[in-house]
Formats: sequence, C-alpha cells, structure tokens
Amino acid sequence: MDSKKVDIASYVKEGLENGTLTPVVAEKFARIIAVQGNVGDIVTSWSESKEGNEIQEKKDEKVILDEKTNEPGWIATKVDENGEPIIDSHGHLNQWIISDSVFKSKYEKDEENLGLFKPKGGPQVFVQISEDIILNQWGSDMVIDSGGYINITNPDDLYGIQERDFLDTYKIVSGLEKGKTL
Repeated sequence: MDSKKVDIASYVKEGLENGTLTPVVAEKFARIIAVQGNVGDIVTSWSESKEGNEIQEKKDEKVILDEKTNEPGWIATKVDENGEPIIDSHGHLNQWIISDSVFKSKYEKDEENLGLFKPKGGPQVFVQISEDIILNQWGSDMVIDSGGYINITNPDDLYGIQERDFLDTYKIVSGLEKGKTL
C-alpha cells in the first residue's frame, strides 16, 4: 500500500471535523537512554509495522543546534523494562533525535535508574490513523503506518508515532466521544 503525503495540521483538523479521527488521552510511561549529540551526528529512525515489517521512519536525520537554547539535540534510545536498549527483529535500535528544548520539556533524569530518563508533563492527546501517511515532522518526512498515532496535545507541535511504539510507550487512560474536540 502506498503512503499518502499529508500536511499534518490540515489532516488532523479535517479528521477531527469529519469524525474520522477520534481523540484519546494517554500517559507516557516508557523510559529512555539519551545523550546530547554533536552537531552533524546522524541517526536513521526505524520501527516495525503490525506485520513485523521494518519501517524506515526518518533517514539520516542530523543533530542540529536548537534555535531556542543554542545547544545540540539529543539522541534518544528506546529501552525495555530493565533499561536495556531495544533492538528490533531486523537488528535496528529504536533511536531518534530530539531538539534540546523539546527534550528538556519532556524528560528528566530518573534518579532511581541512573543513566535513564523518565517522561514528564502528564497526559497527552492522540488520534489514531487508519491509513499509511507521510508527514513532515520537525523538518523531515516521516512514514506512519495505518494504526499509528498523531500527538495533538500541542497544536504547534503535532507529531506521529508508530502503533507499536505508541503501545510500548503510552497507556490510554480515556477516550473522547467521536467528533468531540478538546
């Protein structure tokens, strides 16, 4: 199936208005390993589809200086419940780059598990998509498979996440009625 390239803000607005996207509230529970990168460091982000196929979400994304803090971004790595990096069935680490200001707003050191960071910030609002899409996220294109989610908590910071990664990272705490907006 071919992915449809969408403007994320228009896609979400239209889906909420016509009822094809229904918000759910979820809380992040997953911890990560993170290191502040060096400008120019390159990361390719991988995930897996529901069928176990590899998905190259972002190719050769580079660490850049954050315009707000003038500090380089962070390289985050998904970890299991024991704090060990998760390697998928295709041999890929689940890694991504987060700008310095976004990282500092979303994560803090986990004092009980040195070397790990835990989420902060409380419940977030998502919509689940029912088609394969490509969206421009933080300056580069990202493929999101059908079943994935878009975080709509902050209208100025909409972003996608694969279904598997969502389920490994968030717990749904409540849903909203179809067509109802926040």
